[in-house]
Amino acid sequence: MLQGACNEGGENWWVAPVFSQSRMSFRKLLSAAKRGNADGAIKNISHSEMRMEFINGSAIHFKSADNPDTLRGEGLKRVVVDEAARVKREVWEEVLRPAVSDTAGRILFISTPKGRNWFYEMWTRGQDPMQSDYASWRFPTADNPKVPATDIEQARQSLPQDVFNQEYLAEFLEDTACVFRNVGKCIGSQEQSPQPNGTYYAGCDLAKHTDFTVLTILDGNGNQVYFNRLNQLDWPYQKKLIIDTVKRYNAILTIDSTGIGDPIFDDLQAAGLMIEGYKFTQESKKKLIESLMLSFEQKKIKILNRPEQINELHIFEYDIGPSGQVHYSAPEGYHDDCVIGLALANWARENTFMPMIWRVT
Repeated sequence: MLQGACNEGGENWWVAPVFSQSRMSFRKLLSAAKRGNADGAIKNISHSEMRMEFINGSAIHFKSADNPDTLRGEGLKRVVVDEAARVKREVWEEVLRPAVSDTAGRILFISTPKGRNWFYEMWTRGQDPMQSDYASWRFPTADNPKVPATDIEQARQSLPQDVFNQEYLAEFLEDTACVFRNVGKCIGSQEQSPQPNGTYYAGCDLAKHTDFTVLTILDGNGNQVYFNRLNQLDWPYQKKLIIDTVKRYNAILTIDSTGIGDPIFDDLQAAGLMIEGYKFTQESKKKLIESLMLSFEQKKIKILNRPEQINELHIFEYDIGPSGQVHYSAPEGYHDDCVIGLALANWARENTFMPMIWRVT
């Protein structure tokens, strides 16, 4: 893009999913201009607007795609869409495509795959010899001479297989979320009343703002025997339901004790429940989710056929930060309460090595 702006002119945009990524790319291009002795062609730089203007009248403007309305109304000579797989389809089809059509401009999509979404569709066009207006390539991380082979091997050993295949081998996977596998094969548990000699593990994700409180109970074999999802109910009612249900199953309860969970934890413990708090940090959430991932992969869990729970499991996703750290979450605007409640119950089942026999009097 820098070469095109210097030699051919025109209005050029670099578009990333969010502002922080655009800012990072802006700084990298400035650094590249200095290393390549192209900074002499730059007339003006606005750091606040992330815009570079050149002596030939061309410009490169760095934008984010989180507000598509701010991308309308310009005729563009060149566009780079960075991490395109994480940009909404309508940003390309309804905003950027008309902008380059006005000028017969060119566009470059660069991205790590994220399932088989619209970016995958564009990539396949570049593989079709009959579509000469498109070209596409795929490069695994090993092709980058700056990444040590030892780092790649360490990632292979430490990351879930799907994560490694997508992030390091640049493979387009059929499952967009690529977090929980075999969900469909693990559906089939039945609600079950407490058994006299049964061992049960409860997980509870407490509501925050517009979220849901979810209470899940697994038996000792990993079968989900109870599920309840609560919203917009007063805390006294929620606490009573949790206490009554957990006591009825004589379950070991693990709850999210972060934030609002602290006082609720104290109240539930005072009510006589066998309870453990789980403090959420970036690392502890990673361990929690990956434990549930492994249970699904090895089919060590069987869940109830509840659509809200199944949908959350299917759309749950991950992201890899600049430092290589994996982050797990629901997509923006979606809930993950069912996932967290199930993960907490599964964590208790996997990590309570000596079940404690106790009875409520």
